[in-house]
Amino acid sequence: MTLDQLPLIMLRALALTVLIECVTAWVLGVRRARDQMTVALVNVITNPLVVSIGAAVLFMGGRDIFRISMIAMEISAVLIEGLIYKKKLSCEINPFMLALICNGVSYICGEILNRFVF
Repeated sequence: MTLDQLPLIMLRALALTVLIECVTAWVLGVRRARDQMTVALVNVITNPLVVSIGAAVLFMGGRDIFRISMIAMEISAVLIEGLIYKKKLSCEINPFMLALICNGVSYICGEILNRFVF
């Protein structure tokens, strides 16, 4: 990855994350349009931060530090998303479990796509 490629990578990551997490949330029972919009907007907040910080760490620190920082950033994203879901979603699902499952599915799909497609 080069700095020239970063904007496209960030847009692709955001679009795929929003799609995957909204579909996952829908499958888990988040069906109201307002709740789906919350899931999408939460990812518009957290995804660019995770991707841009991850890219900066990768450029400056290398793969080993990148892996450790990704774990910390993904945990942080789950906690932040869970807190927002707790406050804003109207469905009965545990907000932190929703955030954990959605982020897990999105991360796994992203890893698969990055290895075999992109």
